Amino acid sequence: MKQMQGIWIPLVTPIHGNEVDIPALQKLTRHYFSAGVSGLVVCGSTGEASMLSEGEKAQILAAVQDVVPVGFPVMMGIGGSYTQRVAEKLTRLEKFGTPASAYLISAPAYVRPSQEGIALHFRALCTATEQPIVLYNIPTRTGVHIETSTLNELRDCPQIIGIKDCSGRLQQAARILRTSPLRLMCGDDHLLIDFLSIGGHGAISAAAHIRPDLFCALYAMIRQGETARSLVLFQQLFPLIRLLHCEPNPAPLKAALSLLGMVKEEFRLPMTAMSASGKQYLARELEKVMQIPVPQVSATSPVARETGATSESRLLFPSCVV
Repeated sequence: MKQMQGIWIPLVTPIHGNEVDIPALQKLTRHYFSAGVSGLVVCGSTGEASMLSEGEKAQILAAVQDVVPVGFPVMMGIGGSYTQRVAEKLTRLEKFGTPASAYLISAPAYVRPSQEGIALHFRALCTATEQPIVLYNIPTRTGVHIETSTLNELRDCPQIIGIKDCSGRLQQAARILRTSPLRLMCGDDHLLIDFLSIGGHGAISAAAHIRPDLFCALYAMIRQGETARSLVLFQQLFPLIRLLHCEPNPAPLKAALSLLGMVKEEFRLPMTAMSASGKQYLARELEKVMQIPVPQVSATSPVARETGATSESRLLFPSCVV
């Protein structure tokens, strides 16, 4: 999938009356497609996939695919700790509906398998689908980290095309960029500019829900070598990014989208709404971000290299401490 680059949106799942709000979902989809993002992800962590039935997930995928042009990439999150059951999910999706452009699949959660177990898990899933697979490395949710050695073990699996990296390990990311053909996407919004600066191919960014035009501009500036201007823009976005991740995701994000009139602030338990004090800070930062003009990106500046990242990177901004 050559489109595995740029800014992707991991769509929230609008809920109304404890049901998936399909009209609101399709309205969001049209908005982000029109904003120029490179792709969409459904049923990920930000989409509250753990609180959705398998039928609802298939319905969400179909609803999003219905309102974007054929060929526009829509990735789908697939979760589970029992390898056979995850493989069966992939088989059912492809048997009874239009498959996603790719599947975003994390390491098995909770069971904390060995690196060998992780590798065998993904090998088994590759036999269940011919669609591209993007590995989701998010140890804070799964309890395990996908090591570089495991990625090397999976090099002969043609379905595995990339990684969404939420590990916070920039040195490992840089090493992967130097030695692997995999597409590497940032999944930690607060590390976005560092990640792109070392050669990352793009980001699957929850925060980009708010001003996708600014995040796309930031990506373009970094790709074209306009580092100083990208830093200025990121500094403007960073306070909001912190707030969007200082309570469990996607509670702050849905609060922000609700303030913008885009979704209702409804959840399924155990997810709950953002705290009242958090919303006060969020509303102030949201107002500032909505007033930022879209910067013009030079068409003549030099294009940054896609790979060849250095082995070390200084963190330009601290992470959110909760």
